[in-house]
Amino acid sequence: MRLTFRPEVGATYRYELEVRTVSEVRIGPTGPERREEDVTLTAEHTVLRSGDDGVEVRVLLQEPGADDRVFEVVFDRAAQLEEVRSIEGVPDERLGLLGIAEIFPAAVGAPPDRALAPGAGWVIDDPVQVPDSTSKTRLDGSGRLVELGVVDGEKVASLEAAARLPLEAVIPSASGELRLEGVQVTDYRATHDLDDGSVREASSTTLGRFDLEVSPPPDRKVAPVPGFLVVQVSSRIRLLPPAAAEG
Repeated sequence: MRLTFRPEVGATYRYELEVRTVSEVRIGPTGPERREEDVTLTAEHTVLRSGDDGVEVRVLLQEPGADDRVFEVVFDRAAQLEEVRSIEGVPDERLGLLGIAEIFPAAVGAPPDRALAPGAGWVIDDPVQVPDSTSKTRLDGSGRLVELGVVDGEKVASLEAAARLPLEAVIPSASGELRLEGVQVTDYRATHDLDDGSVREASSTTLGRFDLEVSPPPDRKVAPVPGFLVVQVSSRIRLLPPAAAEG
C-alpha cells in the first residue's frame, strides 16, 4: 500500500484552517511583548503540474478582512515540500508565524514512495527552500503509519510525524532589516486519502524559538539591536467537501 501524492493536473483541494498563535518577542532591553491570536483561514490548493519529478501547486490563502495571498509550492513524489515561492508580493509575517504544516498540510510527515503496513516508520530528511531564507534548509524527523480505515465510504490511512526545520532569514524593511535564526519543531497527525494521497484532515503543533537582530539602514551609525522570538502555533485542518467549496 502506497501513500504517495498522486493528484491530477487541475485538481483543487480546499482546506479550512483553524489556527491559534501565541508569540512572545523581545527587542533590546524592553520587556517581552506577548500576543495571542485565533484565526480561521481558507487555503485553496490547485495542481498546476504533476509528473515523475514532482508536483507543482498554486496556493490561494484567504482570511476575512485581509488581502488574498498567492504562493506556488513544489512537492516531490513523496509529497515532501521542496520549495516555497511567492507569486504575488513578498510573504508577510503571517506565513512566517504559521509555519509549513499549517499552510501546506502535505508537507510534513509525508510517507516515502514504497509499500507500507500499519506500524511502519520512515525517516524525514529533505531540503526545503522558504521565502526570505538566506540558504536552503532541511526538514528532518520521522513518521509512522498508524492505521488504515474508512471515512465517509473512502479508504484512508492515519499517520503521525515529528519534524524540525532550522530557519535563517533576512527580512528587509524601510527602517533597516531583521535577521532571524532558530529552529521550529512540529508534531503532526493526519488522515490521507488512499486514492491520491491527499490530506483529508490534520492537526499540528509547531514551536519555534529564534534569535533576532534588528539592524538600522547602512547610513545610520547605530549598532544592531538583539532580541528573541518564541512562537507556538496550534492548528486543525480539514478538507472541505465539493458543495462547501463551491458555496
